[in-house]
Amino acid sequence: MIKKSFDEIFTVENLYNAHLRGRVAKRQKRPIVRYELKLLENINELYLDITSGKYRIKKYNSFTVFEPKQREIQTLRYSDRIVQHVICDDVLAPYFTQHAIADNCVCQINKGTHYALKRLENNLRKFIRQNGLNGYVLKCDIHKYFPSIPHRQLKELVLKHIKDKKLRDFIEMIIDSYHTNPTYLKDIQCEPTEKVRKHPSVQNMIITGRGIPIGNQTSQIFGMFYLDKLDRMVKEKLQVKIYSRYMDDFVLVHKDKNYLKYALNEIKNLLDKLGLKLNKKTQIFPIKNGLTYLGFRYQVSSSGKIIKKVSTKTVRRFCAKARLLNRAYADGIIDVEKVNESLRAYHGHFKHANCFKLEQNLLKRIKIEEIAKQKNKNVIK
Repeated sequence: MIKKSFDEIFTVENLYNAHLRGRVAKRQKRPIVRYELKLLENINELYLDITSGKYRIKKYNSFTVFEPKQREIQTLRYSDRIVQHVICDDVLAPYFTQHAIADNCVCQINKGTHYALKRLENNLRKFIRQNGLNGYVLKCDIHKYFPSIPHRQLKELVLKHIKDKKLRDFIEMIIDSYHTNPTYLKDIQCEPTEKVRKHPSVQNMIITGRGIPIGNQTSQIFGMFYLDKLDRMVKEKLQVKIYSRYMDDFVLVHKDKNYLKYALNEIKNLLDKLGLKLNKKTQIFPIKNGLTYLGFRYQVSSSGKIIKKVSTKTVRRFCAKARLLNRAYADGIIDVEKVNESLRAYHGHFKHANCFKLEQNLLKRIKIEEIAKQKNKNVIK
């Protein structure tokens, strides 16, 4: 139970410290520069709005990203992000991450994609040593996870862990500050859970009772913990030893295919109660066929050796990125350092797999030196 009170959490000191955390590596950005021009005044005004009960999240800004896949991201004004830091860093994250199982690998200190992958690799090796290639994988992905989370079930799950009523009301306000648009819900074949109507305080928002914004820090905590019942069912009721979940992607490994079919049915029943459903990518397949998870492809040789490579999607993204970098450099939009920054990011991903030759071949697609020489020739002419 979270025993901290609303008044303990929202102090001027905590808001200021949250600002210091929020500005890390972003001080040059305009919203933060503007905020810091009148820092004490802005912090005090935010504190008074919160403690007087006037504070509301008024509007979300939306933009679309295309890597690793197309998503619509919702962002808050900077003062709202300060509030999110206070709620998450000081209250929600310390409590809910402590109550998550070890195989829930997202949004927790000392965890992440590489923690999930390393843990899964070790468990796969143990499984293959004991059972050979006689095993199966159940790979699941939840259909449009963030846009379809029902507010009612989410509030029931989260708020029962909070003692202070004022704090419960505040977090309920945050959850209800965003609703997935009814048109989008129709596109993804998901029904609203409330009567569709205009939101009383958020501009251009329509109430549907579903969805949490991907860009919110609170949403990462809610998304991490909302499937805690699933984690515990898999580990405690179904007693599946090899299990890994990273937000809405998860895998189960078992030697009996029929047992995984039974597990899949149990998972569907639980997700139905949570207002969610699995997408079409969910499948059961032999472990000898290999496994793609979190951007990496695991291949299993006839001898039982596990070979880790980057996924085909990652290779395609790199090729597309290479074309963009070449074009942007040729047009003078970016310099060599920006190109190198992108390459270092990809190298940080590739180095975790057995793909040295692949990386070297892909790097040949970066034509910066050739473009620079061509530029010099044009200047001389």
